[in-house]
Amino acid sequence: MDVPVAQRDRAGLEFLGSLQHHAGGVLQPAAGARYASLVPDPPPDIQGRRRSVAESLGGYGPWLFDRLLTRYVAEEIYVRSIPAAERARPVIEDWLDVPDDAPGSLTLNSGLVPPAYYSAGFHLTTGGWDGHDLMGVVISDLGYKYVLMPGGVGAVRAGENLMDQRTQVALEAPRRDYRRVLEAGCGNGRFAAVLSREFPDAQYVGVELSKTQLQYARARSAHEGLSWELIQAAAEDTGLPDASVDLVAIFTLFHETPPKATEAILAEMFRVLEPGGDLVMGDIAPFERNDAFRSVVLDWETDHRGEPFMRSFLHTDLPGLVKQAGFGDVEAYGLGKGDYPWVVRARKEA
Repeated sequence: MDVPVAQRDRAGLEFLGSLQHHAGGVLQPAAGARYASLVPDPPPDIQGRRRSVAESLGGYGPWLFDRLLTRYVAEEIYVRSIPAAERARPVIEDWLDVPDDAPGSLTLNSGLVPPAYYSAGFHLTTGGWDGHDLMGVVISDLGYKYVLMPGGVGAVRAGENLMDQRTQVALEAPRRDYRRVLEAGCGNGRFAAVLSREFPDAQYVGVELSKTQLQYARARSAHEGLSWELIQAAAEDTGLPDASVDLVAIFTLFHETPPKATEAILAEMFRVLEPGGDLVMGDIAPFERNDAFRSVVLDWETDHRGEPFMRSFLHTDLPGLVKQAGFGDVEAYGLGKGDYPWVVRARKEA
C-alpha cells in the first residue's frame, strides 16, 4: 500500500537505507577484497574461516563499520518504522479492512500453537512477526521499501532487486499450466503476487503462521482483484488434502527453520502435491557454494542479525532432504551472483 509517511519519518528510513547501501555496497566489498589479498588460500571449514577473517580484518575499519552499521540498521528499522505506522494508523486500518464479499479467503486459527522455532526472533523484529498489529505494513511498506530494497539484506546484495529475484525463481517452474499453486511461508504476499502474475490461471494457496502478515496479504489480494486462499497454519501441518496442488513454490523459508522442521515441511509438501506435480524453491546457496569471506558474512547473521538457523541451514544438504522426502528429478543450481537465488526443484513422480 501507499503509506502516507511524514517527511521526518521518511527521511529517517531513507537514512537507514543509505547506511545499509553504503555498508553492503562499499564497505563490505572493500573488506572482501582485502581479505582475498591477505588470505589467498583460506581455510575450508567455517570455524577456520571465522578465525581467519577475525585475525586478518580485526583492525580493518571498513569491515568493523560494515558489521556495526548492519546491526544498527537491523535494529533501527523497527524503532523508526513502527512509530511511522502508528502515525498513519487510520489510513492503514482502512486499507486492511477487507469487505466480506471480496474475492478469495482468509482462514485464521485462534487456537494455533506455533512451533517453537517461530519464537526465535527473526530479523530482530520487535516482539516477533506478530509483535505489532500493523507489522505487515511495518515490514513491507516501510522496512522493505525504504531500507532493504535500496540497501540489500542478508544474501541480497546492495543494488539487487528483491522482487526480480522472486520472479527468477518462479520462472524456474517447468510448466505454465498449473491449476493450483501452494506457497509455504507466504508472508505478506510478495512472492504470491509474482506467482499470480506468472500463473494467472492457477488458484493460489498461501500458508503462513503470522496473523499480521496474512491480514496484509489478504488486503493486497483484495485491492489487486486477486482471489488468494490464505490459511494460518504451520508449513509442516497445512491441513490441506492429499495430492491437492500441482505446484509447490517456496521462497527463502528454509534458512528460517531448523533442520528437523525443514524435513517435516518437505514431507508435508510431498503429501499435498499430486503425482506429476512440481516443487520449486529459492533460498541461500549452501556453505560450499560461497567463498570464504561471503560464508563468514552469512554465518555472522546467526549470532548478530536475528537469523538463528542460518548456520545450520548453510550446512544442510537441501537437495538431499528433498530426495529423502520422496521427490525425484532433483536439481540444484544458482541463478545470480554468489549463486543467489539458489534454486532447488524437483518432481513428485507419477
